[in-house]
Order: sequence, then C-alpha cells, then structure tokens
Amino acid sequence: MTELDAIAITNHDVFDLAQFHEIQKALNCIVFPGIEIYVDNGHILLISENENLDDFQLKANKVSEKIKKAGDNINVEELIQIFGSLNNYLIIPHYQKKPSISKDTFEQLRTFIDAGEVDSPKKFVRMARDENEITPVLFSDVRIKDGLRKFPQGKPILIVVN
Repeated sequence: MTELDAIAITNHDVFDLAQFHEIQKALNCIVFPGIEIYVDNGHILLISENENLDDFQLKANKVSEKIKKAGDNINVEELIQIFGSLNNYLIIPHYQKKPSISKDTFEQLRTFIDAGEVDSPKKFVRMARDENEITPVLFSDVRIKDGLRKFPQGKPILIVVN
C-alpha cells in the first residue's frame, strides 16, 4: 500500500474545489490546493495552504478566464495581480524541465521561488550537489485512479533536498 504524508493537487490552469474536496475525502493525508500556471511561456506550480479555499478558487478562476486554450499564458504582473503577495504560496517553476520559465521570468519571480522542478533523477542529483543552484524537486505526474496501490517504477512522488 502506498503511503503519503501530503500531496498537492495541481491541474493545468484550473482548480476545481469540488474535485479537491473529493480527493481530500478519499486520501488519508494532508491535501494542498494548487494550480499549474502557464506564465510567460513556461510552467510554474503555485501551491496554497489548505485555508481560504473559496478565495483560492476565485483566484484560480481568474487564471482560467485568461488561459483558455493551448498557447495562452499570463505574465508575472498578471500573476501578482491575481494572487497578490506570492509570499503566501509555494512557488515552484519548471526549472530543468520543459516548458521551463525563461531567465527573465525567473529573475522577476526569484524572491518568491522556493524550489525548481527538474525532470530526471540525474538532474536532481547534479543540482542538489551544486551550492549555487536552487533547491531541486522531482515530482511524479502519476494520475491517481481507483485501485492504485503503488506508484509506477521510476516515478518518485516528491524529493526535496535542503
């Protein structure tokens, strides 16, 4: 049986509060609300505390109104306009993973970024050893489904090194 301490639910450019509550009831762990947002042609994960969920839904709806089809995205100014202080969220951009955010976008978000997502264990190890790099994280894109008892080989859920 797979055991989790916590999980963040993130969908591309949308947050569904009803779905979040359904997942929350089904799992025996802490569930955090989040959204994966296409910002300046790269992805960032924005994860919230498990509080003020109605407010988070309203903010996520504003993202969904702006990003309706493939190729749509928002800029950093719009992100801040929608969510307010980004210090209230865990911000994790695609860093060594496509579509990664640009260097300019990274610099605009630098003070809010908590870690950078990578796409392979090899990149994770390299970055973890480099004191000049941001904290790497490696997530799974496993789709949760009924009857899931263990995660596929090679798909870690979350690895973080401080």
